[in-house]
Amino acid sequence: MPSEGIPVELDYNIARRVFNVEDFRTAYNGVHKEKTHLLPRLKQSCRSFSCRNIVSYILPFYSILASFYTLRAFLHDVIAGITMSILHVPQGMAYGYLAGLRPINGLYTSFFPPLVYFFFGTSRHISVGTFSVVALLSAAPVDRLAAKFADVNVTNSSTDYVVYDHRLKVAITVTLLSGLFQFLMGLFRLGFLMVYISSPLLGGFTCASALHVIASQLNALFGVKMKRTVGPGILPLDFYNFILVFKKTNVATVTISVICITVLAVFKFLINPKIEAKIHFPFPVEVVVLILATTISHFAQLNQRFGVRIVGSLPQGLPKPVLPDLSLVPSIATDSVIVSFVALATTVSLAKLYASKAVYDVKYTLEMNALGLANIVGSFFQCHAASGALARTSVSYCAGMKSQVASLISCAVLVLVLTVIGPSLESVPMCVLSSIILVSLTGILGQIMDVPKLLRSSVIDAIVWIVTFLATVFIDVPLGLITGLVFSLVTVLCRTQLSTSYELGHIKDTDLYECRTRYATAERIPGIVILRFGGPLYYANSERFQNWVTETVGVDANKVYKELQSKTTVAAPTNPSQDKCSCSSKCCYLSQTLEVAVPEEEPSLRTQLANPTSVRFIVLDISSWTFIDIVGAHTLRDIIRSYKSIDVDLLFTKYQPQVRTTLHNCGLSSHELDKMCFVTLHDAVLYARSHLAAPPPV
Repeated sequence: MPSEGIPVELDYNIARRVFNVEDFRTAYNGVHKEKTHLLPRLKQSCRSFSCRNIVSYILPFYSILASFYTLRAFLHDVIAGITMSILHVPQGMAYGYLAGLRPINGLYTSFFPPLVYFFFGTSRHISVGTFSVVALLSAAPVDRLAAKFADVNVTNSSTDYVVYDHRLKVAITVTLLSGLFQFLMGLFRLGFLMVYISSPLLGGFTCASALHVIASQLNALFGVKMKRTVGPGILPLDFYNFILVFKKTNVATVTISVICITVLAVFKFLINPKIEAKIHFPFPVEVVVLILATTISHFAQLNQRFGVRIVGSLPQGLPKPVLPDLSLVPSIATDSVIVSFVALATTVSLAKLYASKAVYDVKYTLEMNALGLANIVGSFFQCHAASGALARTSVSYCAGMKSQVASLISCAVLVLVLTVIGPSLESVPMCVLSSIILVSLTGILGQIMDVPKLLRSSVIDAIVWIVTFLATVFIDVPLGLITGLVFSLVTVLCRTQLSTSYELGHIKDTDLYECRTRYATAERIPGIVILRFGGPLYYANSERFQNWVTETVGVDANKVYKELQSKTTVAAPTNPSQDKCSCSSKCCYLSQTLEVAVPEEEPSLRTQLANPTSVRFIVLDISSWTFIDIVGAHTLRDIIRSYKSIDVDLLFTKYQPQVRTTLHNCGLSSHELDKMCFVTLHDAVLYARSHLAAPPPV
């Protein structure tokens, strides 16, 4: 941005004729765009597809790798893949537990979805797998339905296994449904729906969700058995229940938690930033803490001697396929939609961010398909819902990740973990996994610092953030997102309903027009009122628009016309030839006869009627209108005709094609619209001034 002003000698001068839309189209060979029907468009699309193009579209990994991949890029991916797998192991176990399942299910989620995403995804850098917020959302229906299931079933020695089996079926059915929603959104190109989850909405939601995550980890962090609640008000009730059982805290568990959290936090905030500055990726402290804690737990027998809860038995090898239970669909449909939207919003935003950093394109439709397929396949292999993960993606990018080959390397390492190393992780203390989760949430909780920035830049966005945050905290995670989304849409509706509107004045000796209340030099041109209405015209603001036009112009066209009609009969001309006068001379005659016709006790109406033609033109700047609905079109049509009846013409600036189409469909002819519409605001004003200066017709 230039620091100095524009040089005084820098001018521009343009000499051209005044154009309305019809004249401009004639002069410059403009054509109406023909509306293409669906069938011809489908035929045209099919002609552009070859077998190779179809394969490349469905499986984009080959064309992506063929376009840039080298041995050097492969070496970078090997390093990044090993780094990614080091993060996948502790996070997978921790988030599997967070999702209401066993830690092994988190490892499955770290293996199968990334493997599928490699073939179908277009982002080169995101790390698909477990993510805290998505795991928490998946846990909501799992905990709710598992609690109902446990209440119905009789307590016996096999109850725990039966309840876990039910929890697993709920989780994988949620994964299947969310994957189907994501895939169908991509298939039918419904990506535009994602724009309704704005950054303030997502920020407030994820920040509040982090508090729910912390509440869900209190049992493991303190070694207590707190009764979990479900439904609205879950977070305050969780903290209340925790206070009730706090005196039963396991000292050994708390000691381990404090040590782990301290070590993880020191590395994250103090040591790793310095290491990253030198070697470009952080020290994998989570893995080191996991290994040390597992070793100490095994040899010190912390579970047997001090009652420290551990992971327990882990199945060795890859899981057997399990079919989701479709009878659960009615109970989890809403939860699945929320999971799919949040997972998509996170993944697509990450893909967009890193594509911008590395300067390449991602196809959002294919991203939806890829994530949907990853979750659909994962649901048959005991995975909870997967998405892109912020921390892992950032670390992998800094480690030199060049493509999704890094995810393949990570999957290869995870196969080794699942088939060989798995039994060695049975002694991992659960409080260690909860500590990893807790420290990983600091970045998400830090989003609360965005509120002051939002308040300075946009109060409405800040309110959306706060409302979503409070609703998620005090109601529930799914209902909090729905509340925030509805409130966000209401703010959009209110902003369009209360669109900025003001009268413009002409800046002397220029072609510029500015708000009369903000610029003292902006003057009204005699006989012309210039108006600007900033938003679209539709059912919610059409009445306000009509009242604003009447108030600003200072003439109620309908009232004036009715009075003129009623008074004409009182003072009708005796000379029949006067009936054949022009519209302008008729108005002049009416203004003369009104001196006799209007009663003295109506001074305001008398003032209006005494000079009905003091305003001859209304110029309306509607260039910013993105659409107009049928109610708005009828309102505008009525305004045009009512002012025309008292010899006041409306002129427009050039508008969007869809606005023209709606106005035409609501009774205004194409010829009439093209004559009224001018290519610029200045063209319309010059046209009006030329007619005001012209002598009246004889």
